[in-house]
This record gives sequence, C-alpha cells and structure tokens, in this order.
Amino acid sequence: MSGTDFQLWRLTPDRAEEWRAIRLEALRSAPEAFGSSFDEWEERPLEDFAARLACCEMWAAGAAPGQPRAVASWERDISPAEPDLGWVMSVFVAPDARGQGLGDAILARLIRDAGAAGMTRMGLHVGQNNLAALALYARAGFIATGGPPMLNGRGNWEIEMRRMLRPPLRARLRALRA
Repeated sequence: MSGTDFQLWRLTPDRAEEWRAIRLEALRSAPEAFGSSFDEWEERPLEDFAARLACCEMWAAGAAPGQPRAVASWERDISPAEPDLGWVMSVFVAPDARGQGLGDAILARLIRDAGAAGMTRMGLHVGQNNLAALALYARAGFIATGGPPMLNGRGNWEIEMRRMLRPPLRARLRALRA
C-alpha cells in the first residue's frame, strides 16, 4: 500500500474477527500504548470483541475490507458532564502500514462522523513518549490540554489532547445575533 492505495470500512459486530485480529496485534506489538494487555484479551470469546464494536464507531483501513492494518474508534458519553465531547479510542496503525496515511484517514473520518453526531470537541489520551502517535494527533488538529500527565492502569504516563470540531450551539447563536 502507498499513498491512498487503501480503503476505509466500518467494523461492526459482524466483523468482530477482524477487530480481534488487529486488536491482539496491537496489544502484542505496542503494549505500552494501551490500558489493556494482550494477556487480558487473548482468550476472550469473539462475543467480547463484537460487544465492543456494538458500543462505539470503529473504523479500519487496509488494502481491502477484511485486511485491517489500522483502526480507531470514537465514543460519546464517556464524560457525562461534557455531552458534546467525543473520545477517540483504540487507535493503532500496524508498523508495516505507518507513514501511508491510514491513521490520518481514519482520524479524519472519526472527526467528520463525530461532528455530524453533534459533538463539538474530541478528546483522547496518549502516551507522553509515543512520538508517532503525538505527531498523528497533531496533524489531525489535536493539542495537548496542558494538564498534568496521568498514570494509566498499566503504569504508563499519558497526556490528554483535545480538538475543537465546531463552536457549541450557544456560541453559534450568539454570533448569529451579533
């Protein structure tokens, strides 16, 4: 694959086997990047992977559907006090697919879909030393919030990044009245 020589497709519960394969690859090859471990997921039934796909919008990219080399999802309602904030989760680009635009394309799709679903902002957590991921998120318009790093459940330090999608409705209404 090179340039735009790839496709995007949504991973729905009926595609749980694809999600299982790339999720286990991600946990095996980049354990420091996730809050879960390979050992926690390796023996889980396929139904657990399907359940995860049922509660988020997960996209994959690769040469063809069925051959994911990159994935990412977004979810709403992670922060009940901020109902307009969508969260980017489970981002992974396989080492052999990096630098080809797959991660950029998936993030662009997530941002578009979250905005269409009424989100005004997107947030994510990323390992503070994960330079490739930090560069990917910066290209997509995410900026560090400046808050202190936090220790995830696996003992890795993460920072929070956010991206504005559009002004909240109140601000847009005020601008229209002005």
